[in-house]
Amino acid sequence: MKKLILILTIFAFTGQELMAQWSIGGSSTIYRTGGADRAGDGGGVFDTQGDWTLDATISQYTSTQTLNDQGWDGNSHDGHGANGWGSAALGAYNRASGVGAFVAGFMNVAGPTGSRITSIPPSTTNLGGQFAVGYATAATGHAAFSAGQATTASGHYSSALGFETVASDYGSFVIGLYNSSGSSATSAASYSASAPAFVIGNGSNGSLSDAFKVLFSGNTTMAGDLTVTGNDVTFGNGETISNASDGTVAITAATTTVSGDLTVTGNDIKSSSATAITLSSDDVTIADDLTVTGD
Repeated sequence: MKKLILILTIFAFTGQELMAQWSIGGSSTIYRTGGADRAGDGGGVFDTQGDWTLDATISQYTSTQTLNDQGWDGNSHDGHGANGWGSAALGAYNRASGVGAFVAGFMNVAGPTGSRITSIPPSTTNLGGQFAVGYATAATGHAAFSAGQATTASGHYSSALGFETVASDYGSFVIGLYNSSGSSATSAASYSASAPAFVIGNGSNGSLSDAFKVLFSGNTTMAGDLTVTGNDVTFGNGETISNASDGTVAITAATTTVSGDLTVTGNDIKSSSATAITLSSDDVTIADDLTVTGD
């Protein structure tokens, strides 16, 4: 019985402490109190809280102070907190300014940096649905997603993950680090076949580069070697390059064109039925007739 009374007493005091950390404001807003919070803001640290929001982020510095005085990574903006309609902000030094935006972690932004969206529904002209987590990330495009550190998803419906990646194009998905393709927008607000759809960045600070990129047109660029663990490569017209027989590479096209030199490391060039040309030292032997139709 004594143990039960002790547990209930601890629970009662804990509950009072928890209740003391939260306040309910107008338009069904909830915000944290107890230090470095919206209630104690006297220096423009927080932007105006949006309607129907949950503001649990803490901040004792303005955006400018965090960047210039503290030297933290992050994005310049108009104020911390849950500022967009129906948004939620958790963690520390975070801003949620889009409709229904969500932010957590440290020094992140979900929504516009220079305005807050106060009406519904969200759309490409009434930005919303952003999701930003990690450290110093920004999801500023409509329904954009950012995670990792210092990533930016500024294109509508874009996603940026990893370290220092940027997804600036409509519907693009970027991972890795310091990507080149997509770091500046081809088309941020609408579909473009020439814009990157998927990018793996492999650059470094001051030297952007990509290991792999696919455009919405389907054109693909790869920076390194390609290893095929299967046997066949099939092209759109049905022609194939096959390694079905070990030691042999077969090309099914009726005509194969070599634009440069052809080097044969063996001795024979064969037709489907017999050896047609034999190479021996400086000599060339042709097994049958030689017909020249050109000059």
